[in-house]
Amino acid sequence: MNTTTDLNETINALIQQGENAQVEFKSGAVRPESAAREIVAFANTLGGSLLIGVEDDGTISGIESSLETWVANISRNNIIPALQLDVRETEIEGKRVCLITVPKGHDRPYQTQDSKYWLRVGSSNRMATKEELSRLFQQAGLVHFDTSPVANTDISHIDKQAVDHYYRSYYDTGFIDLPESEQHSLLVNTDILVESENHWVASVGGLLMFGKQPQRRLPQSAIMFAVFKGEAITDDLIDKKEITGTVAELIDKTVNLLQLYIPTPSTIKGNQRQEITHIPLKVLREAVVNAVMHRDYSISHRKTQVHVYSNRIEITSPGALANTLTLEKIRYGNSAPRNIFLVKFLDNLRYFDGLGRGIPMMLKAMQERIELENIGELFRLTL
Repeated sequence: MNTTTDLNETINALIQQGENAQVEFKSGAVRPESAAREIVAFANTLGGSLLIGVEDDGTISGIESSLETWVANISRNNIIPALQLDVRETEIEGKRVCLITVPKGHDRPYQTQDSKYWLRVGSSNRMATKEELSRLFQQAGLVHFDTSPVANTDISHIDKQAVDHYYRSYYDTGFIDLPESEQHSLLVNTDILVESENHWVASVGGLLMFGKQPQRRLPQSAIMFAVFKGEAITDDLIDKKEITGTVAELIDKTVNLLQLYIPTPSTIKGNQRQEITHIPLKVLREAVVNAVMHRDYSISHRKTQVHVYSNRIEITSPGALANTLTLEKIRYGNSAPRNIFLVKFLDNLRYFDGLGRGIPMMLKAMQERIELENIGELFRLTL
């Protein structure tokens, strides 16, 4: 916005929109704590515009004096951590209006001075739930949900034979042969067990990697697999399965099903028929590994979905790109793991190499036949 005319046009356009998920009106008499709540809610969600001097119905009532210093003090004293805001003022209909542009914060989660975390939902604000707050901290890389405790579990929910196989294969250590106290110590020191309310319980990652029927406690970890006859979700359903098991089993079962259902056309060269693979196996495997390894398991109401259509595969996993990642950054191998526990164990199991080469490899192999999308709280990969 370089001129007063541009600014006025922007403000008038915002007023025409009315209050919504990214626009809020406040009268000139707004209190600092109320403004701080609006700013925090925007910063913790998608960012937004706060217009001061405009009533709820869009009527311009104006402000008495400049608010630039007032807003700076709110950012410094009423918001934790402090947030850089763009503050612009102009005169419309003979009345002064202040536009505060709030970015989607880089240092989320933000809180108001009274230690409350606010989110923007529709045209109003509400305090973040425990699950939402956990997600905000997780997105900021401050906590990792896969090392958090799973309620109502204990060591009996961990498959000791699976742990033994893992440690014999990759560390030449016989877990089953260890004294019980050393078994417990190993499980604790590797975060397979974590402490919760003075009890040792399975961690999310521990249950996903080595649990007995992990979907009983983490139903969101199952994969919904569906095959459609045509190119739309409304077309006839050929097959539908809920894939369950540990993380490794989820990956292997899903890749096997994809290989079973993907059409493999052939061509005749000389006297021999040659199979033509539309999607390389390494691409299928990488896509499924990424979906399982990087999904947000704190989103308990959604499962990873794998849909096979006649012309494409869609793999949709809960959780937008983690931390500061963007669709452009991941194309060049940038990564910011959401689930450090799963990354460590799946790396040791050779499901991936931890070098960030997965997406670039898929892009190279598929060229324009791959699409990456952030859809709200979902990430979708289309092949």
